[in-house]
Amino acid sequence: MATFVFPEDVAVDVLIVGAGPAGYMAAATLARYGVDFRVIDQRAETIQGGQASGNHVSEAAFWTANAANDNLERTHIGRECIHPTRYQWIMGVPQRETEKAFDRDLNARGHHVDRPTRLLHFSYTDDPDYPIHALVKHLFTNVTSEYRCKYLIGADGAGSATRRLLGISFDSNDPEDFWVVADLELETNFPDHRRRCHVRTPAGAMMMIPCGGGVHRIYTQLSPAELASLGGVDRQSAKSDSNLMALEGKDVELLNILKIRVKSVLRPYTSEVKRLQWISQYRIRQRIIDSFYDGARVFVMGDACHTHSPKAAQGLNISMMDAYNLTWKLALVLQGKLQPQILETYNSERLQIAKELIGFDRKIANLYIKKEFLDKNAELTNAYYEAHGFTSGVGLQYSPSPLVKHDMIIPIAGKSLEPLTPGKRLLAPTVTRHVDGSIVNILDEMPSNGRFHLFIFAGNAFSQRRLAPCADYLRSSSSILHRYSSPATDKNQEWAIEDIRSTNPKNRGRT
Repeated sequence: MATFVFPEDVAVDVLIVGAGPAGYMAAATLARYGVDFRVIDQRAETIQGGQASGNHVSEAAFWTANAANDNLERTHIGRECIHPTRYQWIMGVPQRETEKAFDRDLNARGHHVDRPTRLLHFSYTDDPDYPIHALVKHLFTNVTSEYRCKYLIGADGAGSATRRLLGISFDSNDPEDFWVVADLELETNFPDHRRRCHVRTPAGAMMMIPCGGGVHRIYTQLSPAELASLGGVDRQSAKSDSNLMALEGKDVELLNILKIRVKSVLRPYTSEVKRLQWISQYRIRQRIIDSFYDGARVFVMGDACHTHSPKAAQGLNISMMDAYNLTWKLALVLQGKLQPQILETYNSERLQIAKELIGFDRKIANLYIKKEFLDKNAELTNAYYEAHGFTSGVGLQYSPSPLVKHDMIIPIAGKSLEPLTPGKRLLAPTVTRHVDGSIVNILDEMPSNGRFHLFIFAGNAFSQRRLAPCADYLRSSSSILHRYSSPATDKNQEWAIEDIRSTNPKNRGRT
């Protein structure tokens, strides 16, 4: 349910502009770290349909027209991309459900999104406590308010006002392709309609993704003739920053084009669009800005700094990773535990990942839409499979920085089951917890709450009394427990003994 709030002038540590997946993720992290923040969004409520849905790439079927008999044939079934993560397969959750989950979490923690509000302007001032002053307009009342903050995060999408106010251009010299995307109820006897499918024929290409409840997500490219029938491209609109192109009064025309395309591509199988839930037109443009950070106190993330096609199913995922990468560092800076210079690592780390994303997306998009690749379905599957470490997020590796030292010596690296690589996360193992003997996933034992977690994998060291040197080190003044501890009066101290609770449902709540 939308919350309409029209506050007086406010002062906060962090102002987040935009309540999409990136903005919500930033807010969720800051809430857990106890940081004072506000979120604004110009929409009156969370989205009700469309937008992102897939979170990982799974098994896919490929269909191609047989030139000899004009039939449609299944030419390839791609391997299941099983990621080395706790949650290994595709999760087709509509973005509206993702946003609702975030919204409920924020509400439970005493926060809300200020809706519908729009960022008009911001500037640096000589205010020693809140150096950024932002002017915000409340769209239902036209009342303006001043939000004073220490840091500002622009998570306001491809048409980002934050990026525009920073004076950062979002140009691209890449050619544009125009596509239709829709969520609809489809009645068909096509054999693979319950499986993710790529169907490519001389009549056009189409991607079908089952979304549950009889609904399919359909992607298909517009031909020049179809684009012309819609009135062509508005050059002024084409130069805008938004990927989605809202064509006023064109939904019926887009639906008619889509109905014809579905029938022609799936022929000789029958297909009938029974009900439309959502439809839009968008442009594929791979774009990235030069810097995600103004070098002081303003950041951009997600679609505000990189855009691409939806073929890689990475827009929502990468945007949320952007948000987490920044906000844990920002929270510790605000708490006085990190120097502000560490915030530059957000820019260097996530800019690197965004460039890798654009390269991956360009490869996938070219393999998908080019007719010369019609007989190379396995190549498209292999491209997904080879990149599963990137698409799942567990294979990312950051370059050297103040946080990453690649040339460090790790004595136990040669004995570990998984290589210990600086700048790359370890896979989360299932372990036996010493305190109660429960078998748990280590992710459950280290919540992201602003504290550092020290785990000792002791093995049989207890029985062999080999932990004494470790205990002596932890008691010494040179140990990390002493060097990185806050005063005892600090409620956000880095090291603390936490209750350990069993993850077994039968023991829920037991300490």
